[in-house]
Amino acid sequence: MKYIYLTLTTLLLVVVTVSCNKDLLDQQNPNEIPTSGFWRNTEDAKLAVNGMFHPITGTFFWGRILHVGAMLRSDAFNVIAAGQNTALSTFQGVPGIARWGQEPWEEAYKAIFRANAILENVTAENVPDQKERNDILGQAYFVRAFVNWYMVNLYGNVDSGEQGGIPLVIKTPNPTNNEELFPEQASARAVWDQIILDLEEAERLLPESWSAADLGRPTKWSATALKGKSYLYRSGLLDLDEYGQAETALAAVVNSMQYELLPADQYQENFTQTNENNRESVFELQYQPIGNGNFVWGQDIPNAGTQGNFVIEYAPPSQTPDAGHVINPWVKDLFEDNEETVRRNATLAYDYPGSTVNGEVPFAEGLAPDITQVNSLAESPQNEGLEPVFTRKYSALELPVGASGFLGDDYGPNWRIIRYSDVLLMLAEAINEQGRPEDAEEYLTQVRERALVEPKTDLDQSGMRQAIIDERVLELTGETHRFFDLVRWDLAETYLGTDSAHDGPHPKSISNGVFEKGRDELIWIPVSELQSNASLDQNPGY
Repeated sequence: MKYIYLTLTTLLLVVVTVSCNKDLLDQQNPNEIPTSGFWRNTEDAKLAVNGMFHPITGTFFWGRILHVGAMLRSDAFNVIAAGQNTALSTFQGVPGIARWGQEPWEEAYKAIFRANAILENVTAENVPDQKERNDILGQAYFVRAFVNWYMVNLYGNVDSGEQGGIPLVIKTPNPTNNEELFPEQASARAVWDQIILDLEEAERLLPESWSAADLGRPTKWSATALKGKSYLYRSGLLDLDEYGQAETALAAVVNSMQYELLPADQYQENFTQTNENNRESVFELQYQPIGNGNFVWGQDIPNAGTQGNFVIEYAPPSQTPDAGHVINPWVKDLFEDNEETVRRNATLAYDYPGSTVNGEVPFAEGLAPDITQVNSLAESPQNEGLEPVFTRKYSALELPVGASGFLGDDYGPNWRIIRYSDVLLMLAEAINEQGRPEDAEEYLTQVRERALVEPKTDLDQSGMRQAIIDERVLELTGETHRFFDLVRWDLAETYLGTDSAHDGPHPKSISNGVFEKGRDELIWIPVSELQSNASLDQNPGY
């Protein structure tokens, strides 16, 4: 699967004004793939599936832009300001001026369009083998749910009757129907409901596992895990009590016996090109280096967009063309208070005993320019307490300097979207929120024991809740979960607002950015979308 994320040419409809000559009006649109030329057989349908993934893995979505914009909003990352490039991640972006709000929106709906086209065109006639047909349709349902999951968390958790949110598009638009061409925004509840419906279809259709040639495609259990995550997240976001449904789904993944935690000495393999699609991975996006010198920026064409450009956003300042970031000291302190080494060593780079970077180069030597830069920043009053601490996950610090290639085109670790450890922590949370901390303890303990740290026992519900919040930092920092977690727990203002509850500098002290409740939970709707679709309203606060 890692090697066959291809692309299907985008299906466009161009309305061309011509004379009233009937012969001219009857000409085939050269920008449109005619139905007679595609959807002929199983191979066409499989190509369409591969093309459906491409906008997701490409540079303008998960390949890079989601990270430089949305994911670095977390309180773990103190972003070094770089003008409009970082304005979104520091809560200083102005719609129409700041970068990186538009590209993910466009790529998401491109992937949704392709999923809808598959669901509408794959039939028993062109894909006669039922298992192959189920595999194809199941992936389309999964991808539509997966993309909508991120879209509703990025742009669209808006209550019914309020302005903003995202359109819910579940069919390819009829070009003669303006309501379909220019859809209205849906309520968050409607989007979440459709996500769960799609995941239930994916569960029904997808296999429990794939053969080696297709390893990495979503499985039945990928869909079940994302369904459990959806019930858990929307319980907090929409003030629902669906923790029981979350427990049922997540427990099913655990009881499937398909997954296990890697041993402690292999923990770091969850974030490198080593041991991809392993037994801890429930779902990961497939990446493959394209080779230094073959970089094609954000193009939706074959053999482009499979490289890990996201390394630009996670490499230390001296090893990225961007300005980079610093890990806030509260994160380091949590690891040290927990007496961690296994996860600390795979998550953070700083001057602890034996710390090396770029192979076997001692930390103080290999990142000397970065240390100097951070120490200089710390001289400013607002940055008092800032320390030279950097992220390791997806940063290429395991490779020699320059080995990731130009803008990451020679770098390609799969991005682990859902790991089994995340499933265990979400299951513990779902159980605890039903008032059963003693039952949640088992799953928290599994995660801690793998990390070779002592279990936490005899906690009441409040204590277990805080233990899970802390454990998600220790286990998942640098994997894009934290900001969404803060929003669903209603803690984003607590830790990213003006009076941050964290010790040390404000999490965005370098840029002076501050989270504003009622606005910064979501990204702005792209101005170009508002201009082209009068049915859309801007998100609250923008």
